[in-house]
Amino acid sequence: MCGAARFRWKDLLDPLIAKGIPIGPQPKPSQAPSVPEAAADALYESRYWSGEPILPVMYNDVLALCRWGNRNETRAYPPSGWAKHERYLAGVWDRYEPTMVTIPLVAGYEKGVWYGIDHGVRGLVVGAGADQRVYMLTTAADQAYAQLTDHDRMPLLIDQTVVVPQAGSRSQLRLW
Repeated sequence: MCGAARFRWKDLLDPLIAKGIPIGPQPKPSQAPSVPEAAADALYESRYWSGEPILPVMYNDVLALCRWGNRNETRAYPPSGWAKHERYLAGVWDRYEPTMVTIPLVAGYEKGVWYGIDHGVRGLVVGAGADQRVYMLTTAADQAYAQLTDHDRMPLLIDQTVVVPQAGSRSQLRLW
């Protein structure tokens, strides 16, 4: 699947972004460019199993942050961060009145492997207001993804058929 994700975020003052983990070189205060320039380069990492995970969502040309799934803090939503695409198509998610969104990620992580994401992944947003949650849609893993991550599910990638491991991934370091 995708247990962690990296994304770019522009609004550094967004209250939810403080819960993400900034990665990569960050400008020193004396070298900090203007907010728009700094924000364009801000890369964040969110891990489903730690902290309060968040993901960016794009719907109707509006970019926002949402909490990633439900780690059992509320019974109103399924206790997961993922939704099987085939179950969504079968109507299992209809009772939550989901909205299909794009999750604009640049990288995903599963079982020791960081891999590039070219155009984002599909997701579902449920709930309203401050209680909105995003669930990453998944599909059966193709052979290459299953071999790379040793997982039988993969994110529903947008216009991408090949997943390439990134530097530092366990497979590149020959750790498996």
